[in-house]
Amino acid sequence: MVIGVGTDILRIGQLQPEYLKTDDPFLVKTYSKAEISDAKKRELPLDYYATRFAGKEAVFKAFGMSGDHVLMSEIEILNDENGAPHVNLYGNMKKEAQKRGVKNIQISLSYERDYAVAFAVFEA
Repeated sequence: MVIGVGTDILRIGQLQPEYLKTDDPFLVKTYSKAEISDAKKRELPLDYYATRFAGKEAVFKAFGMSGDHVLMSEIEILNDENGAPHVNLYGNMKKEAQKRGVKNIQISLSYERDYAVAFAVFEA
């Protein structure tokens, strides 16, 4: 049963390269260590970061909650062995998902030259 839906679109150019340096506070607050590591392996890390940011926003919107006490790094989006994205939740986001009965999160990420888009569905 679907219990939450969220979507987001991001103009990739909004993520400035200076925000994506290893020690930048934005990077550390927004992405997990595993996401940062994966991004560094990519030919186009900006596209990777942009799709993940849109994905995190889509997941956050599926919760339908305010931004208080939420760290974007508690929403982690990695690829499985087949390259499909999957979501891991930590901290307050994991607790909130458990409280709401979220058993599975489906996520789709896509991008083209200027935009990244994401769609998330929560299942009970």
